[in-house]
Amino acid sequence: MRTYLLLLALPVIVMTGCTGEKPEKVTGPVDLIALNKVKIHDQFWNPRIENNMKVSIPVMLDKYEEMERAPDPKLVEAIGYLLQTNPDPVLQERMDIDNEKLIGRVLPHGKPRAWKQLLNGEMYSAGHFMEAAVAYYDATGNRRMLDAAILLADDIDSHFGPGKRLDVSQHEELKIGLLKLYHATGDGKYLNLSRFFMDERGHSHNGRELYGEYAQDHMPVVEQPEAVGHTVRATYLYTPLAELAAITGDDKYKGASDRLWEDALYRKTYITGSIGTYRDHEDYGKAYELPTVSCWNETCASIGNVFWNYQMFSLHRNAKYFDVLENVLYNGFLSGVSLDGNEYFYQNPLRTFGEFERHPWFGPNCCPPNVVRLLASLGKYIYATSGDDFYVNLFIGSTVETTLGNKQVTISQETGYPWVGNVKIKVEPEGSDKFTINVRIPGWTASEPLPGDLYAFNDQQQPVIMKLNGREIEIQPANGYASISRTWKNGDIIELDMEMPVRKVISNEKVVENKGMVALQRGPLVYCAEEADNAGGVMNLYIPNDAIFESEYQEDILGGIVVVKGTVRRVTRGDDQVSVTTVESPIVAIPYYSWANREEGEMTVWIPASEERVLLPPVPSIASTSRVTSSCGTGSIEDNYPGGNVPDIATRFYPRAQSGSAGFAALYDQITPVNSFDGSSTYLSLRPQTGNDAWVQYDFSKAEKIGSVDVYWKDDKQYSLAPESWQLMYKSGNKWLPVQNLAGYGVEKDKFNTVTFEPVTTNGLRLVIKLSGQTFRKGELGPPDGNYMPEETIWYETGIIEWRVNAADSSIQ
Repeated sequence: MRTYLLLLALPVIVMTGCTGEKPEKVTGPVDLIALNKVKIHDQFWNPRIENNMKVSIPVMLDKYEEMERAPDPKLVEAIGYLLQTNPDPVLQERMDIDNEKLIGRVLPHGKPRAWKQLLNGEMYSAGHFMEAAVAYYDATGNRRMLDAAILLADDIDSHFGPGKRLDVSQHEELKIGLLKLYHATGDGKYLNLSRFFMDERGHSHNGRELYGEYAQDHMPVVEQPEAVGHTVRATYLYTPLAELAAITGDDKYKGASDRLWEDALYRKTYITGSIGTYRDHEDYGKAYELPTVSCWNETCASIGNVFWNYQMFSLHRNAKYFDVLENVLYNGFLSGVSLDGNEYFYQNPLRTFGEFERHPWFGPNCCPPNVVRLLASLGKYIYATSGDDFYVNLFIGSTVETTLGNKQVTISQETGYPWVGNVKIKVEPEGSDKFTINVRIPGWTASEPLPGDLYAFNDQQQPVIMKLNGREIEIQPANGYASISRTWKNGDIIELDMEMPVRKVISNEKVVENKGMVALQRGPLVYCAEEADNAGGVMNLYIPNDAIFESEYQEDILGGIVVVKGTVRRVTRGDDQVSVTTVESPIVAIPYYSWANREEGEMTVWIPASEERVLLPPVPSIASTSRVTSSCGTGSIEDNYPGGNVPDIATRFYPRAQSGSAGFAALYDQITPVNSFDGSSTYLSLRPQTGNDAWVQYDFSKAEKIGSVDVYWKDDKQYSLAPESWQLMYKSGNKWLPVQNLAGYGVEKDKFNTVTFEPVTTNGLRLVIKLSGQTFRKGELGPPDGNYMPEETIWYETGIIEWRVNAADSSIQ
């Protein structure tokens, strides 16, 4: 078994070939604790680790074998971590064979690649191969993959760098792999090469065409003002950026890391720690764009967010980064895998109207192997050391062996976290010695669920009690930690007691989708209301200010969880379908990570705080009692997919994408949108199979005298755009005639476009629409499933959020 060559301990590393500048003295990254030195014995995490080992990983291995393909490098990396903590000669023998297939794929004919496909993943695969090789060597001592990774990295180094090729790959993963190889070998050229690829990004020194914001290649990384583009690529860029800042002490790296992290956390992160507003390119949205239905929140992006926040902690030694990491881990990440470890989410919405489920396999099968590698490496995130400082970052029942103050020390945790806030930490040094133990005081005990002002609890800070050897001690937090410096003796015990009431979360008022809404959180867990526990649905519930919640552990559901119960209000329509009745109603909320493990149905994280935001069936109106048809079918996936031929779930790029497109009922549901982007409600998608013309019509139940209509156009800033123009026609006998318009046809966004005309008595109205188009070039990602376009394509799609029909002598109908 090798040991890390920790050149990081040197106060200064002189870099050459990149900036020519000598870095300042820095603390350096935190020390590395070998994974096999951490033993997890936790009531919450052990069943998940067991499932990962006995279900997830074997099923994936069998699937790759069935497809006669080498396993994904992320899966090999996961098995490397697994073998470090659970040696298994049979599994290792199987992997030695599988790894030969992987080596053959990455190094065809035993030779490196020509590096001609920088857009399509050569270097992405190389980076993951390097990570896998290091993890597998750590576990087995078998150098076969490690030597192949060194050959691969050396070949990249011979082709790229100052005075050589100045290209960079579209995906940023390679830098992470190179830094893993640097730590494993101590060879500074891999560090220098990682710096080169970081520094060259956003430049066009060789005249290349920049990849743009999608791949964070629109300007030099150290100058980028905000987190933009594909969120997985972003976190795979920001992770090595923070690590390079810690290693080199480069203030430009540090400044960019801090600036990008603050932008992402303070403006673009969901309450579950997930990231990714847009389905298109799986991107960050603009500041405060956080829709709950159409949000993307890819599972891989949550995993990247874990990596990034770990490196930010390593750079700054501040607990706020583990506040984020913990939030992602228990919420945005854990929702990505089913409780049985056999099905996965690609997209993780915070609200659904039903028909949303996990799947065992899908087109870009990146998320499942990413999930298993994070679960397999969980032990490395619990603790950290830095000289004589020891950090307790996550509260997970476990034991670690390390060196502090020149003495071997065993430190163990006992806890029922996340269900209870009691933690007992036992310290067992070989002999008395002085060092510092830093215990994280979670941010959720204070006023903010996450750092920044994007979210806030609406109650007071919760008390935290700390004891040392049975005596209460004063907590003097420093960088989010309670630090205890003393001469430790065998058997010393630290106890942490954190209350876990159910707390209401509110959003910054700039998040328009969440105005008038609250979420529930208990400890680190964000909760949701699921229809399986709430007969009658969850969209018509609201939480009054005086609602009181209690929590209860229930062993018999969802693997054993603490449920949240309370009395809220339920709003329903009366028998006349018009009147509204409000009654007290029980509510049951479950941890967000556990949803969609039973029957399909409604689910929401954000719940109205008053009657104004509940969703009810529409009042009978001309529109709601009409028969609806369109030239584009019902707006379903099949109707919008080119040729109507939707690939099988297992091969689709997006397995069950939820965009908010919900068919004809969305036209007359009488829900006023917050804006045209509104990704928290539903709309009708219209995408003609050919051309750029579409129509949608109401056939009335009886002849009506109509004097105006109001249309609210969808514009999701991605594929569904407000139209170029439109016209209103009315039915006269067997003919469709244009109304005598008294006002122009508006295509303005974020408002109802009202058309007033000479009243007509008719049996039906039709919107005739000319769609706006956008061009996707060959090789670009595009609709409808995020595929790389086989040829240049002009895509025409629009959406209608609401179409109201108004009788000539009455109010809105």
